[in-house]
Amino acid sequence: MISIIEFLVISAFFLILVIALIVAIIFIKRGQDIQKKQNIFEHFDGYIAILQYHMEKAYDIVHKDQILIYSLEATGIPDDKFDEASSSFGKLVIKMLGPMLYGELRYLYGDDALIFNIVEYFNSKYEADEIRSTALENLTADEEEIK
Repeated sequence: MISIIEFLVISAFFLILVIALIVAIIFIKRGQDIQKKQNIFEHFDGYIAILQYHMEKAYDIVHKDQILIYSLEATGIPDDKFDEASSSFGKLVIKMLGPMLYGELRYLYGDDALIFNIVEYFNSKYEADEIRSTALENLTADEEEIK
C-alpha cells in the first residue's frame, strides 16, 4: 500500500507536470501568434491585393445589379437603396473572400476596422462613379443647348 507521503509526492509530481504542460502550451500558442503576425506583415501586400481584387469584383456586381440604373439616369440613389447596396457589397466581399482569408483579414484588422474599410471602399467607388458623372455632364450640356 502507498503511504501518505508517497501519495503526496506522486500528486505533487503530477501537479508540477500539469503546470509545466500548461505553461508549455501557453508558450507554444504565443509563438504561433507571433509567427502568424509576422507572416501576415511579411505578406501584407498579397493580402491587400487579394482584398482589393475581391472588392473590385464585388463592386462591379453590385454596381451592375443595384446602382447602374441610377448612374445612367444621372440621378442620385435613394438612401435606402444605397444602404441596401452597401450591405450587399459587404456581404458579397466576405462571401468571395471565403472563411480562411476572411479570418486572416479579421485577425489583421479586427471585425470593425475590416468592415469599415470594405464599406469605405464602396462609398469612395460610388462617389467616383464615372458613368453617373458623364451622364450628369451630358444632361447639363443638353440643358444648356436648349437655352
